[in-house]
Amino acid sequence: MKIEANVADVLATLKDNRDKHHAVVVEARTGYLKAARRELEHRLKQLESGKIVALSFRLATPVDYTKVYDTAIAMLEMHKQPTVILDSDQVRSLIQDQWDWSNDWAKTNSAYSQTARSLTQDDD
Repeated sequence: MKIEANVADVLATLKDNRDKHHAVVVEARTGYLKAARRELEHRLKQLESGKIVALSFRLATPVDYTKVYDTAIAMLEMHKQPTVILDSDQVRSLIQDQWDWSNDWAKTNSAYSQTARSLTQDDD
């Protein structure tokens, strides 16, 4: 199935979705930096006390798909018609903010972001 949608409406929704996504990324990056600093300080204390410790870390880095939103926004801003035809996959991504990568993104970032954690709990 396909629908004809008002470009301005799609663009407004997409920009709002992008802003929410980016806010989670900023929160996750801040949380990651705190977690990484704690790990480093802990290892440094161990080394300073003479312990031999592994210096590998298992902190997944925050994931950011903001550029995917930026590309879609740029495409819609360049669209010459007042309406656009969207299929169900495009509605799911652009309007409902459910991309193919959404679950993995939320799970990875939930290690450092309360907002991302709440997104993964909504899926349960």
